[in-house]
Amino acid sequence: MAMGKNKIILISLTQNKPYRLITNEINEALTVKQEKQLLSFREVCQWLSISPSCLNLWKSQGKIPYEKLRKSIFFSRVEITDALQSAGNYENLRDLR
Repeated sequence: MAMGKNKIILISLTQNKPYRLITNEINEALTVKQEKQLLSFREVCQWLSISPSCLNLWKSQGKIPYEKLRKSIFFSRVEITDALQSAGNYENLRDLR
């Protein structure tokens, strides 16, 4: 049964399973955490290998979703990937520049 981003898993455990289950869940969580999900302006430019002016243009054209918190702008790695894939531009990213 899944609820939101959190999972509720009901299983029957044998004596050796708890350690393996806990270890697997910890490893999965650590793998997900290793890739930063919210990126700064500079990080997006580096990740996509684009110039700041290009990112500003894409932002103003609505090609790249972003969130503004006070004076800072943040980008979601997942939202950028989804937006570029849905626009058909993810594979041909260099053509957008």
